[in-house]
Amino acid sequence: MRQVNYQGALQQPVDSGFTAKSTASDVILGVDLTGKIAIVTGGNTGIGLETTKTLAAAGATVIVAARDIQKARRNLEYIPNVELEAVELANPASIDAFAVFQTRYHVRTPHAH
Repeated sequence: MRQVNYQGALQQPVDSGFTAKSTASDVILGVDLTGKIAIVTGGNTGIGLETTKTLAAAGATVIVAARDIQKARRNLEYIPNVELEAVELANPASIDAFAVFQTRYHVRTPHAH
């Protein structure tokens, strides 16, 4: 049976060298994210937590957008370089407030040369 994507075209394998058994640590091996900022929604549980751990271990500052701040704080307290922000993704006003906060405090302007 042929598998297709949502547009009906056949998917083509990407020769990345990674397999279904590759871990996030395998993929990011040798990558230095020092000075970079990553935003991970749901970064305090499941696959988001593993993503947060991997990005932080590579040096990134990880901003975790979470609905339940107390739960997120408990799950993330041992991971360095993590900031926590309350966001309810079902609430457009919450998303807008998060975006304004991130723009105000985390967007860096390029240095003039």
